[in-house]
Amino acid sequence: MSHLGLQAAADWLALAESDRQTAALLQDTKPHIACYLSQQAAEKAVKALYVAHSVPFAFTHSIAELIDGLADEYPELVRHRSAGVILTLYEVNTRYINLQTGINPLKEFRAEDASHAVQLTTEIYEECQHIYGQLVQRSTGSKD
Repeated sequence: MSHLGLQAAADWLALAESDRQTAALLQDTKPHIACYLSQQAAEKAVKALYVAHSVPFAFTHSIAELIDGLADEYPELVRHRSAGVILTLYEVNTRYINLQTGINPLKEFRAEDASHAVQLTTEIYEECQHIYGQLVQRSTGSKD
């Protein structure tokens, strides 16, 4: 990992926000894609905090696992762990037809699911953005 630090974290958060905004746009017309992008946005937002500290993160899609890795540093993130568990389910379930059950994402996910996913992601994103803002403020304010 060579692209690390606060500026790199800003890039990760911008990408997370792009995914979040796209999910919001698609929640009524392509709810399975909106659920998937919501998971991706939350994952990227949490990983941005690792990047901000130049700390390697686990190569996982489990948002709860990523939050657990930051719990000591940012206990305020822990309240979003259950949202992370829900969103992580969308990582695979929205992209493939389940070979055992035949569940098809095109038929399984509805606008209500996508709206909930976007809401959960927004909460995680805003928390990560707030933490990032504090990090930037500390880095610039430390000279005073």
